[in-house]
Amino acid sequence: MSYKFSLGSRELGDIKYEDDASTTQIDFEEDFIALKTGGSQILVVSGSEVGIGISEPTQNLHVLGAGNTTLRVQGSDGYYGALNVKGGTGDSAWVWQPADTSELRFFTVDDDRIVILGTGEVGIGTAVPAYNLHVAGDSSAVVLVDGAAGTDSILRFGQAGTLKSYIKQGSGGNLVITNETSDKDIILNIKDDATEREGLRLNGNVAEVVVNEGSESLMDFRVESNANTHMFFVDGSTDSVGVDTSTPGSGLHVNTSFATAIAVKSSNYTLTDGDHTILADCSSGNVTLTLPTAVGCAGRMYVIKRIDATNNAANINADGSEEIDGSTTPASVTPLSSIMLQSDNSNWWKIAEYILPP
Repeated sequence: MSYKFSLGSRELGDIKYEDDASTTQIDFEEDFIALKTGGSQILVVSGSEVGIGISEPTQNLHVLGAGNTTLRVQGSDGYYGALNVKGGTGDSAWVWQPADTSELRFFTVDDDRIVILGTGEVGIGTAVPAYNLHVAGDSSAVVLVDGAAGTDSILRFGQAGTLKSYIKQGSGGNLVITNETSDKDIILNIKDDATEREGLRLNGNVAEVVVNEGSESLMDFRVESNANTHMFFVDGSTDSVGVDTSTPGSGLHVNTSFATAIAVKSSNYTLTDGDHTILADCSSGNVTLTLPTAVGCAGRMYVIKRIDATNNAANINADGSEEIDGSTTPASVTPLSSIMLQSDNSNWWKIAEYILPP
């Protein structure tokens, strides 16, 4: 065993412990102290930097390991462990763990701001988070997703690692709610006392908007105008629709004026689903009006009015082999007379007819 020490007022030196198995040495240099064991440098103090496992530290405390590297701050049983951070004259901040728990807390000014439970729940503004992420506030609680100008801000949802849907503030200014799963719906529910009811469904399978899916009879639908609360009203409990009324007494109750399409035809014409009243003008010659197929439009009505007094003919033909009032013979409209026809989904029937008296 040997010891060697040499140190003067400006002289460099070292302290060394040696035996057959190891060497422990402390080196002294100007503004530099190094601790070595087994020939390897373990700790270095260089000016105001301290290095553990590194010979040239670049931070006030610089720890370097050969593999995974850890730094532990541990209180004894019944006491917390904490790391205190302070910048200049600002208030101290703490990263700490309460005694005998598995929590991690971030403390600023006078309270814990973020709490991570050992079970994985994260609380912001609460020390007892009940969800994976629980945000609470003394007054309002706000979560902001803020993208750069001209970009999307997105909140995404997934299941088992697969993205399923998202809410997006689009770069064009639109708010977009998207279900990325094919043929699946977007559903808005409400709570009616203790009963959860479906209010609105965007049906992805048949591409339609549905109000009151699931026969929730208390779920009504209305559209307001500037002056009327019930400009359009669907009463879910009575299976009725009201226009300008909140108490529809029939399947469709219209409590205001309404208009239908009307057009003048002075030459041959085939009616469409956009027609209702046709004014036939035969002043320049015969006019033949052809009805569309009655199939697929049960209940549709047409009114045909003859507006001239000439001897020319106004005839009405059915489509193909379909019939008008049980006959394949064309119907006719005499001068200044009119006829109303309605489909039964197979053929056309005269519902009303006005013939000018002789």
